[in-house]
Amino acid sequence: MGTIWLSGQSGAGKSTLAQRLRQRFTEAGNHGVVLLDGEEIRARLPKSYGHSLEDRAEVLHATIELAAEANRAGRIAIVATISHQVWMRELARQHLDPFLEVILECPTEACAARDRKGHYARAFAGEYDCFVGVTHDYELPERQDGTCLRIDTDRLSPAEALAAVWPACATLLKPPAPGRQG
Repeated sequence: MGTIWLSGQSGAGKSTLAQRLRQRFTEAGNHGVVLLDGEEIRARLPKSYGHSLEDRAEVLHATIELAAEANRAGRIAIVATISHQVWMRELARQHLDPFLEVILECPTEACAARDRKGHYARAFAGEYDCFVGVTHDYELPERQDGTCLRIDTDRLSPAEALAAVWPACATLLKPPAPGRQG
């Protein structure tokens, strides 16, 4: 059990990497993986949330609780969410243990080029008050340890990104040996 928190701008590759990680865990024999994608979580919540900072904070709290529920059930939670401010990811870290933060770095121009839904075009046109990468900056973490990775998804293919992240996932989330106390 534990949480892998994938964070980055819209279009950075969070959902793609999350799906590949789930598949890799399944191939390794771990079928207890829950994928929590930001867009899907928003659709499941009883209230409709926008993308203001206040609404993002409320969705964050719900996401943390869903990941905690999965962890309590002995499952690995793979979270794919923008969570663009450092405090958001630190809050998740405080409630979820073990916790691996994976920052997907990708320039706004590259993310915009991948955008099939037209969100970046609307953001550049001024239609959104809060759009990370256009109206709000994505805050990179100061933390530099084995529980926070930064992956350049502009230069790495999805397979290469998976290869870069997998060793940390496997190490961090490895269950204790039988008979050992954590």
